[in-house]
Amino acid sequence: MRVKASVYMRWAKEHAAARYNLANSGLVGCTTADLSFEPRDLLVNAPNAASADGYPPLKEAIAAQYGVTPERVVLAEGTSGANFLAFSALVEPGDEVLVEQPTYEPLLAALGFLGARIRRFARRFEEGYRPDFEQIRQRLREGVRLVVLTNPHNPSGVLLSPEDVAEIGRLAAAAGARVLVDEVYRDTWFEEAPPSHVHLGPHFLATSSLTKAYGLSGLRCGWILASEELADRMRRTNDLMGAVGSMPGQTLATTAFRQLPRLAARSRAILDPNIALVHAFLQEHEEQLECVVPKRSMTVFPRLRHEEDSEPLHDRLRQLETSIVPGKYFEAPRHFRLGFAVRTEDVEKGLENLGRALRGVA
Repeated sequence: MRVKASVYMRWAKEHAAARYNLANSGLVGCTTADLSFEPRDLLVNAPNAASADGYPPLKEAIAAQYGVTPERVVLAEGTSGANFLAFSALVEPGDEVLVEQPTYEPLLAALGFLGARIRRFARRFEEGYRPDFEQIRQRLREGVRLVVLTNPHNPSGVLLSPEDVAEIGRLAAAAGARVLVDEVYRDTWFEEAPPSHVHLGPHFLATSSLTKAYGLSGLRCGWILASEELADRMRRTNDLMGAVGSMPGQTLATTAFRQLPRLAARSRAILDPNIALVHAFLQEHEEQLECVVPKRSMTVFPRLRHEEDSEPLHDRLRQLETSIVPGKYFEAPRHFRLGFAVRTEDVEKGLENLGRALRGVA
């Protein structure tokens, strides 16, 4: 029987919210005050037939931001929608897909729903979550259609170098496979971000959205960057879902792209002090936690030194109105994902509560 649900996503919708939300994996949401727009910026219906495959000014804005032509941009409903659309166009039931471990569970759920045979390659804590390239080479046997990874990595926040991702691409190309990189956290590196992974070769696809780095989840603006041939295939697959996308969402997203430098400055003003707080907290609690600490991220993935399961820690934290994501949702029960892209005062209090819970005080 195929998987027909995401266990993590259901948990996140029903249990992640808390007064001090350290389970959050994206930037605290923008308000209308953060996004300046005028009534003329908003369209209710598509202005012409050219918008059937997405509002042209939005595709042009995404293309300009990431250095591709508009013909290589496919619009989707957030990054998860982009991943699902790409998988739907590329994967047939029974196809083998090679996926990093640990990874973001909805990726596995989507592939399972489509009937893929999922194989794994390790990204080990002890190796700083750098991939095992020899294991990838061995597992890219004939029949693997697609390699899937997140970069920056979800849940650890680790950013692989372009050289490392290019090596994965070289191994995949030799086996006749494509590589899909979920790069939704890429923009949190701002001017230090590497180019979009789509530039690593024609067998690469990249997915992203305005959600994680910019706090615009409600717009559901996601996209796939791919070769023109693959982009056209994905648009035809998207025809199964309707004639047009949401014009209000796409026109407001176009407005957001015009203001991206200001939105990025807002993101940085929220993230930078919180990164310093989390790094200091992890150093202070080295007796209880060990962690691969990226230079920049909005999540980290600590491992408990003295407990085998983070679920009891999560339960103690809930008594303190604080949430984290138990590691079981990333196939690593001793770990937990800690998010810190919310208000600094909430991160400060949430970390204080986490310290208490680590000491067994609730």
